Amino acid sequence: MKIIDVNMSVGGRDSYGEMIELDALLVQMRLYRIDHAVCWNEYAMLDPQSGNARMWELAKHADGKVGVSAVLDPILGEQSLPGSGNLTDRLKALHPESVHILPTDNRTIFTAFYWEEILRAVNVLSLPLIVDDDYSPEFFAVLPEIADRYPDVKFILVRYGLCRGRHVMPLLQKCKNVYFTIENMLDNGQIEEIRERIGVDKLLFGTSWPKLSPSGALGLALYADISEEDREKILFRNWEAIRV
Repeated sequence: MKIIDVNMSVGGRDSYGEMIELDALLVQMRLYRIDHAVCWNEYAMLDPQSGNARMWELAKHADGKVGVSAVLDPILGEQSLPGSGNLTDRLKALHPESVHILPTDNRTIFTAFYWEEILRAVNVLSLPLIVDDDYSPEFFAVLPEIADRYPDVKFILVRYGLCRGRHVMPLLQKCKNVYFTIENMLDNGQIEEIRERIGVDKLLFGTSWPKLSPSGALGLALYADISEEDREKILFRNWEAIRV
């Protein structure tokens, strides 16, 4: 069965302190039979333009197995990316598979006021937007309004779910463009409950490797008591659908 991991990274260190580069990523992909990874470069948290340029260069040498998630900083805007033109122009020219933002690491909060330029560009291009955050209560207070205001953005929340059904269920039910990766869907029968009540069309396979081992998310996907059709949706079809 095909597997697409929508959230892996290079340029940082794993739990053993080892620096992660392309070779280590490809080893993990082979080990867990991941066919394609959407990857961001952690160095882009320090120097977005250089880190992003490096990620595109690495992807060129991955034989199509690795796609790019572009890391954007709200204070830098288009200067987060190589190229010329405004942010929309540069994103359109570079054609990343997703955009990756880290509000807490950028020492800001996730509101339309602070992220307007990025939200507008991602909305114009209908890109998936991975919001990699600590997810404070304030985040969930503003997310429904932001999702409604930017309907063509596919908002993806990562490493969220455990003991958080009161956030997860309403967002899946009421926001057509909010998605979750499954690596922390650890409540008993959580994936099965989502499938029964809502369906799995907005669940994605993402591991957050090297922060987490791919084994956890893979076990959740493979052993969930769901149909093979729903399993395929989580493992790759849902991502392919929002990338059209």
